[in-house]
Amino acid sequence: MTLREVDHLLVGGGVASAVAAETLRLEGAGSILILSSEGLPPYYRPPLSKQFLLGTRDETQILVRPKSFYIEQAIELGLNTEVIAVDPIEQIVTTETREQIHYQRLLIATGGKPKTLSVPGITLPGVHQLRTKNDCDEIRGTIAAGAKHAIVLGASFLGMEIAMSLADLGLQVTVIELGDQVLPHLEAPVVSEYFQRHAQDRGVAFLLHDTVAAAHGQDRVREVETISGRRLACDLLIVSIGVEPTTNFLKSSGIVLNDGLVVVDDLLRTSAANVFAAGDVTSFYDPVFMRHRHIEHLDNAVKQGSLAAKNMLGRRLRSDTVSYFFCDIGDLSFNVLGAPEEADDQIARGALEASSFALFYLKNDVQRALLSIGRPTEETRAAEGLIRYRVNLRGIKERLGDTTFLLDQIPTQTVLILQGGGALGAFECGVVKALEEEQVFPDIIAGISIGALNGAIVAAHPRHATEALESFWTDLSVKSISTPLQEAGRAATSMEILMFGVPNFFRPRWMSSFFNPMTTPSNWISYYDTAPMRKLISQYVDFPALKSSPVRLLVGAVNVTSGELQIFDSYVDDLTADHIIASGSLPPGFPWTIIDGKAYWDGGIISNSPLDLVIDRCGPDGKRVFIVDLFAGQRPLPTNLMEVMARRDEIVYSERIRSDLKHRETVAAYRALIDAILTYVEPTSVAKIKQRPLYIELMGDGAAMKITRFERAGVAGEPSSRDYDFSDTSIRLNQSEGFELVKKTLQGG
Repeated sequence: MTLREVDHLLVGGGVASAVAAETLRLEGAGSILILSSEGLPPYYRPPLSKQFLLGTRDETQILVRPKSFYIEQAIELGLNTEVIAVDPIEQIVTTETREQIHYQRLLIATGGKPKTLSVPGITLPGVHQLRTKNDCDEIRGTIAAGAKHAIVLGASFLGMEIAMSLADLGLQVTVIELGDQVLPHLEAPVVSEYFQRHAQDRGVAFLLHDTVAAAHGQDRVREVETISGRRLACDLLIVSIGVEPTTNFLKSSGIVLNDGLVVVDDLLRTSAANVFAAGDVTSFYDPVFMRHRHIEHLDNAVKQGSLAAKNMLGRRLRSDTVSYFFCDIGDLSFNVLGAPEEADDQIARGALEASSFALFYLKNDVQRALLSIGRPTEETRAAEGLIRYRVNLRGIKERLGDTTFLLDQIPTQTVLILQGGGALGAFECGVVKALEEEQVFPDIIAGISIGALNGAIVAAHPRHATEALESFWTDLSVKSISTPLQEAGRAATSMEILMFGVPNFFRPRWMSSFFNPMTTPSNWISYYDTAPMRKLISQYVDFPALKSSPVRLLVGAVNVTSGELQIFDSYVDDLTADHIIASGSLPPGFPWTIIDGKAYWDGGIISNSPLDLVIDRCGPDGKRVFIVDLFAGQRPLPTNLMEVMARRDEIVYSERIRSDLKHRETVAAYRALIDAILTYVEPTSVAKIKQRPLYIELMGDGAAMKITRFERAGVAGEPSSRDYDFSDTSIRLNQSEGFELVKKTLQGG
């Protein structure tokens, strides 16, 4: 049998696969094939229990993308196709028709199927579950045939939505729940009671502490019997007691499963090479909560689908965002963020009866979840940041209940940005010392070149890096040549460094050429060799320990072959000395550094603005940012070629914050347009729209990023050798200047 070849094979026809396929195509990937057991292109499931069940939305309106989109984007759909086996060793997927497909990358996104109820009469006509569009069609058919008495088993989110829709369709509805409250996953009895009363006001009845023991009827279900002995008229029974993962086809694959769920890491990689998983089918490691979690929500499927696709392309991005879950109970909508089950304290804000209410779930004074009903989008976005970055709220938690207290005033993370600049990195050493004295400690450090070296040491010595940094710079320093004039001595020392290098940093290749005639300049790829620095930095940084450091380290380097900026992340990558050296491998002075068979140069070639790395990996919201700018300020016009080259480097490597005015204007215009459109929508629908995760994430601003700059001023007539002047005199001067500037800035001097 001839194997079919596919670059990216996506198994599962849900939202996660649809988003992954679109992301892969946007990135310019090769062939893409989605295999789905259903006959429709990927569609949204949340409308099935609401608009589609009510008949206010048709099949075309629930599709993620119309069929034409997949044709236009060269994304192949294999509908009505069941996968029965995966061989991750040979990278082959087998379908029920025995077709075999060889893949380069595989995404498993098969979602779940409803749990079944094993009681007498459960197979009678009129007994349904709701997971697919076909399920919903069958329920609508039962209603059209004259069903009047509906029973919904299960008062979860889905069960409550179904019950309210059936009530709107005019059926007599009873919800049966084994537990003692509706919406038990909210872990909030007061809120559960509120929604139960709301449903009762719409005519829905409830039986708690009970469940179905049997369904009775001849040609179809006519009656339901509960374990308490109640007998209820019923011609429509919908069982909504949870889902289980659709992973039977993986049982012989060797891919690690846990209770049927596909186990993935924070990059959504399974235990098998080149196999990823996303959405409801996963048990994924969540760095926010530092444990494996399973989430069955649309927002999670969307985010993981996109992330999995990027990592299938080698991006190595962590799944470290906070997923939203939204639910409609009739005309009331709410959002849940985070993990309510972890809380040991709850703080209410606003009023339920006013449909403007939030509930903060805290554990050890750190927010772990949020329930939001009708609250401002900015508030929800700010709370998302508090959850994501595990902000301790001990000092202000009593104010959380005050609706006038703005959450965006709470800083979530402290960021230190360290630029490249060679010997000027000693200035950064002084900055760190002053910050620590002022009790300012970074949660994130982003560094380029010498800033990456300094940053690695700070991350390796959280909250007490000064001693290690000063020792490191002492090891780097070269004793100044003694002359009557200090500047002449520094100039002479700089010339010595150019000729003979810095013993603990770099050594010139021409020195080895004297002893090895085979090492000729025609074979050089740089003037100096950085092997001494590799040894030195390893003495100051325990690289395996960086993954568990409370300080996250981000460094940038340029892939020499592709020309792309690569971000190395201590929370994702197993950083070594080579990763740090790569960030400072500035040609032609220093050679490229090889990591995993790829050559890298100094990240400053593309961007000497490490803040970009933070925004890319950690987002901008709620950051208190301290930027060390080694090349700030205006300078007089150069007067000679050496000064021209020095000024060129200052301009090229000066710190820049991504500031796209046109982009911000466009975003503001779209937001204004959306607000204007919503004025034509009736208020109940507007309230629901404003609770949708996508609306909150796009329309709500998180806490503002606050930036403090420490700009090295330099001095008039500064020599062009300043960035390679590692003389002990210059290093002490730079350290002192950095220290004094921070003290003056933070103390308001």
